[in-house]
Formats: sequence, structure tokens, C-alpha cells
Amino acid sequence: MANKLTTQGILDLLENGEISDLEITDDDEDDLAFDGVDDFPGVELDDLLQQFDGNFENVMDTADDTIVDTLDTNDIPPQISPPRNEFPITQKKKNIKWLQQPFQCPTIELQDLETQVQVDYLRNPFDFFLQYFENDFFEIVAFNTNLYTVQNNKTNFKPTNKHEIQTLIAIHLIMGCLKFPRIRMYWEEKFRVPLISNSMSRDRFLQLRNNLHIINNFDIPRNNVDKFIKVRPLYDQIKKKCNNLPKVRNVCIDEQMVPFKGKLSVKQYMRGKPSPWGINIFVLASECGIIYDFILYQDSSTELDQNKLKIFGFGASVVLFLVQTLKEKTHFLFFDNFFSTYLLFERLYYLGIYAAGTVRANRFVNPPLLGDKIMAKIGRGSTFEIRSHVENACAIGLVKWFDNKSVILGSNFITSGTLDNVQRYDKKLKQYVTVERPEIVKLYNASMGGVDKSDQMISLYRTFIKSRKWTLRMIFHAFDLVATEEMISTTLQTPPTKKNKVERPTKLSYSSESPTPLLSSLLPLYSPTNRTDSSLPLDVSRYDRLDHMPKIDCLKNATKCKNPMCSRNNRTHFYCTKCNVHLCLTKERNCFAEFHKKN
Repeated sequence: MANKLTTQGILDLLENGEISDLEITDDDEDDLAFDGVDDFPGVELDDLLQQFDGNFENVMDTADDTIVDTLDTNDIPPQISPPRNEFPITQKKKNIKWLQQPFQCPTIELQDLETQVQVDYLRNPFDFFLQYFENDFFEIVAFNTNLYTVQNNKTNFKPTNKHEIQTLIAIHLIMGCLKFPRIRMYWEEKFRVPLISNSMSRDRFLQLRNNLHIINNFDIPRNNVDKFIKVRPLYDQIKKKCNNLPKVRNVCIDEQMVPFKGKLSVKQYMRGKPSPWGINIFVLASECGIIYDFILYQDSSTELDQNKLKIFGFGASVVLFLVQTLKEKTHFLFFDNFFSTYLLFERLYYLGIYAAGTVRANRFVNPPLLGDKIMAKIGRGSTFEIRSHVENACAIGLVKWFDNKSVILGSNFITSGTLDNVQRYDKKLKQYVTVERPEIVKLYNASMGGVDKSDQMISLYRTFIKSRKWTLRMIFHAFDLVATEEMISTTLQTPPTKKNKVERPTKLSYSSESPTPLLSSLLPLYSPTNRTDSSLPLDVSRYDRLDHMPKIDCLKNATKCKNPMCSRNNRTHFYCTKCNVHLCLTKERNCFAEFHKKN
């Protein structure tokens, strides 16, 4: 029969040093167990002795810290390596000390990145756009829009469908490119845009937009605290797709503003932003502008862990929320002084994330840094570096660099590093001078602008919405975001040749290569009377068998046939009204039919 010992008996024997009195028979094959409610099942005595290794001086301290606490909770003893995101906070401000010594960079062991998925840049943009949404998403939107009109007794509303909702979205994307000052101008005789007016009437467009709904309003619970519940399904689907994208080595976290000046409780004003009034979104993005994760700011209802809010504060809690999709020891993270705190850098180090960013000195227990006047006397490019000194914890380094003004940066993996030289213009000397720059500044400047790049590309052709409804502003911002993701991903994967060199368009033309991906397979294209052939249309428009009509031009001379199979360089006056190319149409040959037939 196995020998069993109570917990109190073990503690008494360890305290008196009489461990030799314990006897276990050789034929005992069962695990040593403890009697009573507070027993530890499955703990062998040999393993316990081997762990203590015959040294019983500090055993009682270990027992008090681990066994007694565990006995109170009736749980298994804690693991040696705590789970990710559950590391205990041991540092207090009074225990943090600063040393005027160079920061010692830790040993960095990086794991391999995820396999990058190659994007087929010749594929249909419409298919890429639909990847961000579930198959029945637009059908659900059409159903909830119809349901809203029934609930409000709008009898003059004709029920909509999936394709009409997609056309509505496509028209809004085109309006973001043309930017007419009034919506009605797209249907007026002098300014009429056939690409829009031929697809949907003005009254139907306004009727659909005013009744557009993502969810059923009657499904909103009374105790709801989510201020964005009306657009939550849309952003959840986009977020799910963004989380699954393969991530690059350097990522950043910053704020993104959705312009809005209407009535909304969570509307913010941020000085210095291109659109200071709006809805704030915290974004995790790559250095190139691809968005991986985001969280909508809604004051106290923001989906953050309340325990982390009490320990780390709001900005640091946002960072800890967004880095949940990052793998351990794989990425370098950068953020600005809105998020930076001492405990954040410490926690990210334990999570295996190497972080750096600008900091505010008052959040780091007033570190002993040189004053701005002293550094200005030393000269432009001067650097002062310190590091924290805490026992049994990671060290945090701070570096203050003086350029035109002073800037303080902190990190848990790098500070000055390898200095390099940059050119700066000196107003007094009226010439460029060479200035030394710390490595952390170089990395920060190269990796921190990802969210700003995404904002810039969205702002170029932002969907024009002049409405007091915040739901419309948020809905079409989501579609602008997806269109920007498509363009950035395709640009990064496109081979760098002269033919596909990316340049900002200077003129918008009604061709088959319209900047709006949804319309390539839904809407007809405008064909003026006096015309010259455009480039070959996209396959999705060429083979859709929709509105391809032959017509005779009014040109004096015939134009060469654009059918690749027409090898005799024939000329013709016939052209396709949709594809905008000339094609032979005679008794001997029918290039018009061959051109639109997919082999």
C-alpha cells in the first residue's frame, strides 16, 4: 500500500530537516499523493527531492510562495513559464532606477515569417474585393434594407436585391474619384456621367442610400453598450480577413480618423490631423500600409480588458489588444508617445515582441536626461542615452536625440546602436550639413508611416458623403479601406517593369480599365461619337456577353481591327460600343464575334 503524507506533515519534516524518516517501499508503483482536500495529486517524492537538491534552507520560502497559495485555490501548482498575456506585473515606479550607461541590446532570436501569398495581379479586381466579405453579406444587407422600409411603412419603396446594393456601392466609389460638389450633378444634362446615370436613376440612388441598413434595428438589445453595433457586422468581416493576412517583419500602431462632423457621442477632435473632427480607429499596419487589425474607439465602451486598463492605461491597453495576432519573437513593433509607457515596453518584451517608439518623459519616472539647452549647446546630432536598472526584469533604454528639436525614444531592444549620417539643411549656414543619427531613429522613421500611407491613399479618392448619418460615413469608409488594401497588395506583388510602373493617375477616362473594380462587370461603358480605340478591355468585361453592340463610326478613314486573330491588318468602321475597339464585321469574317468569345 502506498505511503501517503499530509501537507502539514511535509512542511514539518522540511522545517525540521527529518526527511530521512520518510520510507517508500520498492514495490510501490503508485504516485505519491497527499491526503485531505488540499492534496496535490500526482506529485512524486523523488521529483520533489531532486528539485530541492538537498538544500532545505530556502524551502519554506518556496513553499509559502507556491504551495500555500495554491492550496488556498484548490488548483494545480503554477507553471514555470506563465501563459502569454498573463505575466504578473512585478515592477512599481518606486523600484525603477535609471543608470547613465549605454543600453545593452538583448540577444534577438527571430523566427521565420509566414509564407507570403503571391497575388495574381491580372485577376479580376471584383473577385479580390469580394474576398473581404462572406458570400451572403450583400444579400443580408438587401434584406435588412427592405425590412427597414417595411418597419417604417414606406410603401413607395421597391424591394432591392444583392446586385442593386453592389451597384450602389460601385457608384459611390466612382463619386469618390470624380468629386462633383453636388450629387445631383451626376444626373444633370450638362454634367451627366453615363457610367452612373445609365446604371441607376437619381431618385432610386437617393432612396437606397437613405434606407441602407446592415442589421435589423429590432435585434439591438436594450442593454447594448456597443455604439457601432449598426455597422459591427461589416467591420467584423473585414477585420477577420485582415487578421489572416501574412504579416511582415516591421509593423506599427497608429490612429486613423474617419472624417465626420455630425452628432455622435464618440466623435473626437485631434489637433494636427488632416481631418481633425471624426471617428477614431486604432490600427495595426505594415510599413507599406497594409492593415492587419484595428479597433474602433468608443470611449469607455471600447472592447478592452478592464484589468489591463487599470494596470497599463488606455494607450498601452490598445497596443496589447492589437498585438494578440502577432507571433512571439517574429516582429518589430513601432508606435508613438500616445501609447508608450514603461510597463508596456516591459510586457511586450515578455510577450516576445521587440518594440520601440517615441515617449513622454513623465511616464518613465522622470529619467535623468539632459536638458534641451545643454544639448543645443553640444550641437545638432547630439545623443544622450540611459537605461533602467531593475532586478530580475528586462531593461528599458531611453535615448534623447537633438536635431532641430529634441526627441526622446524608448525601446526594449535597441537605442543608439550603429550611428549613421543624414543630411540636414542649416538655415544659418544656408547649406546642408551632416548630422549623426541613432539607429532607433532610422528604424522608427522607416517603419512608423504605414497607417499614414493608408490614410493618404484613402483620402485621394474618398467616397463623397454629405450626410448627417454616421452610419453612412462608416459604411463607405469600410469599402474605401478594402479598395485601398486591394491596390496596395496588388502593387507590392506586381513585378517592377516599365509597363506596370505605378503612377498617380492625372486624368480619369471612361475606359474598360476603370478605377472602380465593381463596375467592370456590372455597368456599361461610355462611348463617344468621335473616338480613338482604347487599350484592350479586361477579360471580365470582354467576355461577359452584356451590352456588346456593334456601331459604325463617323471617321473619314477606317481603323485597324483589334482582334488578335485577324492577321491581315484589315481596317473597318465597325466598333464595339462597350469595349471601345474596332472589329471587322463583313460577309467573309466576323471578328466582332470572335473577339467576345472565350476560347
